[in-house]
Amino acid sequence: MYRTTVVEDASIDTTPPPALTPAMADLPTATALPALASADVAPLARPVIPALTGIRGVAAAWVATHHMLPPLCASIGVHALDHSSVVENGFRAVDLFFILSGLILMLTHGHDFVVRDMAPVRRFLILRVVRVAPLHVLIMLAIVPFVLSQPDFVRWSRVYTSPEYAYRQHDFSWPGFVQSLFLLQALTVAKLGTWNGPSWTLSAEVLGYFLFPAMAWGLLGIRRVALPHLLAAALLGGECVVLALAHHAHNNPSGPMGTVRMLGGFGAGMALGRAVMMGGVSTRAAAIMTWGGAGLVALGLVVAVFSPVMVFGFTWLLAGLACRTGLLGRVLGCRPLLWLGAVSFPFYMVHFFALKVFEWYFDPRFEQMGVAVTLLAWALLLGVMFTLAIVLHRGVERPSHRLARRLAAGVRITPLAPPVLPA
Repeated sequence: MYRTTVVEDASIDTTPPPALTPAMADLPTATALPALASADVAPLARPVIPALTGIRGVAAAWVATHHMLPPLCASIGVHALDHSSVVENGFRAVDLFFILSGLILMLTHGHDFVVRDMAPVRRFLILRVVRVAPLHVLIMLAIVPFVLSQPDFVRWSRVYTSPEYAYRQHDFSWPGFVQSLFLLQALTVAKLGTWNGPSWTLSAEVLGYFLFPAMAWGLLGIRRVALPHLLAAALLGGECVVLALAHHAHNNPSGPMGTVRMLGGFGAGMALGRAVMMGGVSTRAAAIMTWGGAGLVALGLVVAVFSPVMVFGFTWLLAGLACRTGLLGRVLGCRPLLWLGAVSFPFYMVHFFALKVFEWYFDPRFEQMGVAVTLLAWALLLGVMFTLAIVLHRGVERPSHRLARRLAAGVRITPLAPPVLPA
């Protein structure tokens, strides 16, 4: 039985069990019916695509694995995974986040910019910024008392082993706090000090929000399905070239190079979102995009020299998932991954600082603890991370979404005629 769920300001018809609806409502997406694509008007219904919620959970887990597994293995004297390609490339899940964000926003909000007017811009920015800012600010403020009360943690955080990590000497500085609080990390070359590591991606993402209206206006003028694919390839190719020239093709740059990653991935996701909106993608073509994209990701994991091309794989994998349901889509849309996708944003935002506090406290104690107690401590850390994520999701993230919808409801947009769907 179909039920109707309200996401932002759109009525969405979806088929998941009632218990899953809130999880999927936190990451609304839209498939593009060919009839809607040709009409270029705001769709009345935006069906949820569970696979895109699930893959967000996978991406968050991949980032956490990248950060947590090496110190976990070191704490118990296991070194078999020291050079695991899957673990080392976990930072590339950030690129997947950027692409996924561009794709989803284009599918969900792209039609709002058919008319070139400032009202949709104001409404969009309210919806997006108010949804993410409260959680970020709360986490930043919560870190302050701990930093003030634990100077040993600050000294430990500022230790670095090579010149390439010299920026760590400024960690938890007050100029760095201001830079991080106002999400300026990705917009300047000044490394004033990290407070909550993952927040740099939010800095780049918010820049993408401000660029989105102009990019959407441009993409809506494209009428040939092949052009968005070519544009996405060009953006990703340019990103790879710039990162390679800057010697960042195989590491995890933030700052201006992080902005390059956002622009390439976010823009490519938007371009493929436009291709999906235009319709005309057959089941066969969607399957080729899905499995071809997954194949490129696998190639990058198996052959290190090709790891930068994973961004191409992410882009067409996500576009394929947005076009169809299939085996991979059903796997990614399962209940555990939907739940993980629902709490992925707060989990992503809290896991790194919690990990650093854990390492600071337990590193000198691991040898005396023994393997069993050490593993129990790591399990408890993971439990704390998920507990914080659930509390923040329910107590901050979801209320922020409701507040964003209420504020955006005050921005009036002249409605367009609804599309005529085929019988």
